[in-house]
Amino acid sequence: MTIYLIRHAQSVFNAVYDPDKPDPMIFDAPITELGERQARETQTNVDQLDVANVIVSPFTRTLQTAHLIFGNSIPFQINAMVREQVLNSCDVGSHPQKLANDYPHLDFDHLDDCWWHDGEKDHRGISVEPRETLERRADKFVEFLKRERIQSTAIVSHGNFIHALTGIKPDNCQVIKFDI
Repeated sequence: MTIYLIRHAQSVFNAVYDPDKPDPMIFDAPITELGERQARETQTNVDQLDVANVIVSPFTRTLQTAHLIFGNSIPFQINAMVREQVLNSCDVGSHPQKLANDYPHLDFDHLDDCWWHDGEKDHRGISVEPRETLERRADKFVEFLKRERIQSTAIVSHGNFIHALTGIKPDNCQVIKFDI
């Protein structure tokens, strides 16, 4: 099985976030100009890999990153299992209809209206996802990869999700070969 995990490019939230300051309240943050450059540089490295399929988190930053890296030459499968752990505003997603309007060539029909973690809200109005919930989701995703015999696939995802799978805290656009 050849699987590559790719963390999304720098987002607007990544660019301004300071853990010592209040959440900047940037929901479903897009990527920055630096993020666009990171994705284009990654595209050069990914061209030499054996990638036939792409699994993408439904967040705007991962969709933009995947598009810049792979274009429309490889089919994308939108999969909410590889989404980010909800900790901040940027981890609250967009409604599937908005995503379908923004990316009409992709299929979002299988997503729930609220495909990100939803539970008790904190003082910001955000449902923080417990680490244990993220780890269970990561384990289920590994089971999915094994059951479906997924191979020759890039997974464009997020730092905390990739960390839950591998123990590695990736940089923006870092490509990690994932051995199940």
